[in-house]
Amino acid sequence: MKYVWLTLLLICFNLAAAPQPQRQNVSLYTYHYMPPYVINSSEQIGLLYDIEQFFNTHQQIYYFKVSYIPRKRLNHLLNSNLFEGMVIGVNPIWFQDVNKTKYLWSEAFINDQDEIISHSNNPVEFDSKQALIGKSIGGIAGFRYHTVDTLVAEGLMTRIDTANESQLINMLLKKRFDCAIVSRATTIYYQQLLNTETSIYFSSNPHDTFTRHIFAPKRLQTEFDMVESLVKQLNADPLWQQKMRQYQTYLLPEAFETNSDAGQDMP
Repeated sequence: MKYVWLTLLLICFNLAAAPQPQRQNVSLYTYHYMPPYVINSSEQIGLLYDIEQFFNTHQQIYYFKVSYIPRKRLNHLLNSNLFEGMVIGVNPIWFQDVNKTKYLWSEAFINDQDEIISHSNNPVEFDSKQALIGKSIGGIAGFRYHTVDTLVAEGLMTRIDTANESQLINMLLKKRFDCAIVSRATTIYYQQLLNTETSIYFSSNPHDTFTRHIFAPKRLQTEFDMVESLVKQLNADPLWQQKMRQYQTYLLPEAFETNSDAGQDMP
C-alpha cells in the first residue's frame, strides 16, 4: 500500500511542478499619457492600468500590458499595416473609422468630454463659437480642436499651446489665457489634486462629447473576441462603475458614440 501512496504522491508532485501554459502577450497601446488614465507609468497607477489588471485577472490565456506609443508612430504603423497590438481609450472618429469598418472596435467603457474651462473670476460660457471670438485659449501641442482651430485660422482668436494638461491647468489658474480645453476626467483629477474646485468654471456646453473604446487590426480577431468579452464584464462590474462616477465618466444606460468630431486628437 505504501508504494501506491508513493506513486500517487509522485504523480501529484509532477502535476504541480509541470510548467503552466505560457500566456500570449497582447499590448494595449495608448498615446494619452494624462491622468487619470495614466497617473504614474513607472508604478502602473491609473485607469488604464486598472483595466490591464482586470483583463489579466479575469482570464488565463492572454497577458495584457499597457504601453505608450506616440500618435505619429502609431499612425505610421497603421498606415504601413505593421501595427501589432491594440489601442486603448480611443474613439473611432479619431481614426477615420466612424462606421467601424477598418478596425475591430469594442463597446464603450468610458464616457468623456472635452470641457471649455475658465477661471471662475472670468467665466467663459461656450454657447456658440461666437463666444470664443477675441478670446485666448490654451490647448495641448499636437491636438486638434475643430471649433477653435477654425477661429484661429480666421484670426478671430488666439491659441496658446502647452506641453501637457498639468501645465495647461496651472497656466489657466494664473490667468495666462481666457479659457482652455481639457478632458473632463483629467480636469476633475487635477481639481481634486490641487484643491481648486472653486477656481475653475465649467462651461455648460462642452467642446466635445465622446466615448472611449479599444480597437485592433482585423487579423487579431481571436484576441479581440476575448477583449470584447472582458470589456462587457468590466462595464458590468460595480467597482468599475463606482470608479467611473468619481470622475463623472460613467456610462449611461444607452452610451452615446459621439456627437461631434471629437477634436482633442491628431488626425
